[in-house]
Amino acid sequence: MNRVFVLFAVILSSTCSALHAQSFDIHREVEKANKQTFPSAAHQIEENTDVKVILEVDADSFGDNAHAWSNLYIIANRIVGALSDVGRDQVGKDALERDVKKVLIIRVASTEEASIELKKGTVYIRTSASDKAMTVLQNILTTELEKALHTGHPPKE
Repeated sequence: MNRVFVLFAVILSSTCSALHAQSFDIHREVEKANKQTFPSAAHQIEENTDVKVILEVDADSFGDNAHAWSNLYIIANRIVGALSDVGRDQVGKDALERDVKKVLIIRVASTEEASIELKKGTVYIRTSASDKAMTVLQNILTTELEKALHTGHPPKE
């Protein structure tokens, strides 16, 4: 089995006006994500799945919501858990390597339910990034990702 390294990056748009006027709390959370949270998650994903994944955050959707930014740590842990669940065996690892190149985290209104969509190699995770949303995120990720991977490529006979 070829070992594929995990690349975990946060891409924050330089044109995002919300980031220019953000509070110190948000600056701290972004810094923490870049230096601690995502490198640690990348290491865990690499150990568990051997799959290269790029993680991006839609900074515009997170805007100036410091609490949502602070939940990036939990979101990253849920992503690690979900990818580890899906990639727990060679069938899952192969599906992840074939179909998942990037994960994009998008914050939605608190009235919307979390959702996941796999499209052209990108897993779109839509979450309110609230405390309540964090309790169900991993189950949604695992279940919906497995469905999307199976639906997109039925098993060979």
